[in-house]
Amino acid sequence: MANILYYSLIIFWISFISNSIPFGGPPYTVVTATILVQLNYIYFWELIILASLGAILSKIILYYFGDIFKKHLSKNKNVNLLSKISNRYLFYIILFILAIIPILPFDDYLYLAAGAAKTSLYKMILVTSLAKFSKTTIEIFIELKVISLTSYILSISKPDVAIILTFLFIIIGIIGFKIDWEKEYYRIKNIIIK
Repeated sequence: MANILYYSLIIFWISFISNSIPFGGPPYTVVTATILVQLNYIYFWELIILASLGAILSKIILYYFGDIFKKHLSKNKNVNLLSKISNRYLFYIILFILAIIPILPFDDYLYLAAGAAKTSLYKMILVTSLAKFSKTTIEIFIELKVISLTSYILSISKPDVAIILTFLFIIIGIIGFKIDWEKEYYRIKNIIIK
C-alpha cells in the first residue's frame, strides 16, 4: 500500500510540474505509463485520474504566467488574435482540440496567451478537464504500446525509451512555438470558407 501512495504522489507531482513548464517538460504520460508497467497495470484508472488532475491544475499556473508576462506577450500576434476570439465558442473548440492532441503541448501556448488576454479561466478549466482526461488516457495507451514495441525492437530498456521520447517531445514543442499561428488560423479559415 505504501508503494501505491508513493507512485501516486510521483505521478501527480510530475504531471503538475511538467505541465506547468511552458512548451513541454518531461512527458508525464510516459512516466505514468512506465510506472503502470512496473505495477503490472494495477490501479490503472486511479493513476490516470491523478495524472490528468495534475495536468489540469497546472494550466492555472500557465494562465497566470501569461498574465504576469502580459506586457511582453501582448507584442505577439497570436495573443492579439486570442483577444479577438476569446469570447466565441470557436475559442473553446480550439482549446479542446489543442488540449486533446496527444503528445504535443499546444494548449500551453493557448493558456499563456489567454492569461495575457484575460480570457475566462473558469470556462477554460471546464473545457480542459474533459480534454485532459481523454488525452491522458489515449496518450498512455499509445505510449504503453510504443514503449513496449520500441524496447522490444531496439533491445533497450523501457526507461531508456521514455528518456528518448522526452527529448523528442521537447524538440517538437519548441518547433510548435516558432509557428505563426495567426497566419495558420487565417489560412485554415480561408480553406474552410472556400
